[in-house]
Amino acid sequence: MKGKKPAFPVLLSSLSTGMVADIRALEQISVREPCEIIVYFEKDLAYNSTYEKDLHEYEKFEEHERPFIPLPLFLEIQREMNPAFNDALSSIPLGVTIVRIEQAGDKPRIIGLLPFLDEMDLS
Repeated sequence: MKGKKPAFPVLLSSLSTGMVADIRALEQISVREPCEIIVYFEKDLAYNSTYEKDLHEYEKFEEHERPFIPLPLFLEIQREMNPAFNDALSSIPLGVTIVRIEQAGDKPRIIGLLPFLDEMDLS
């Protein structure tokens, strides 16, 4: 992800597997369109498991203790922990890799992978 700015898609239909999307764009999409966006912290889990299996496997953990979290909750926690979080995203955009887009009942579910800090371009 170093050296390349994340894309800023404004519609769910603009997302594609493999794309690195700005987390702020994903937040806007989640507010405007009926969808579920789940971000993972572990690459292996994001690519080699299913959300349903992971929910079952981690059901005894609080949502914020799992290796994945719904995007709105992730952003809420980050903003509570760091009031300057939004300003930081303007300076250092946070890109989420779109792992897959799947149907979850009557709405789409987007599975994304957050980068490790050492993968972010902080320059």
